[in-house]
Amino acid sequence: MENIEKLWEWACSGNTEKLRNYYENGGSINNRHFAFGESHSLIMGAFRNSQFDTVEYLMSVGEELTDKEYSDIKGEMRKQEILHSLVERKELLMDINM
Repeated sequence: MENIEKLWEWACSGNTEKLRNYYENGGSINNRHFAFGESHSLIMGAFRNSQFDTVEYLMSVGEELTDKEYSDIKGEMRKQEILHSLVERKELLMDINM
């Protein structure tokens, strides 16, 4: 079986073919890459490198985010919701004042 460094490299570079071969030959899911004092999912490795097709493939085979990644994403999504609300409010006020 492949080591996490190879899996990480494939995820980050978008090498879905190598990943597919790994999983089809009995590779396990939810292996974690450890760097900078934290563990990282293959999904986020692919995502941070704009390998969106690879992200979707990894999700389809059952890969999951780490709890911290999930929490970070939820926080970012909340920020986006607030920004959207602020813009909508400002646009509404601009329309009223016209």
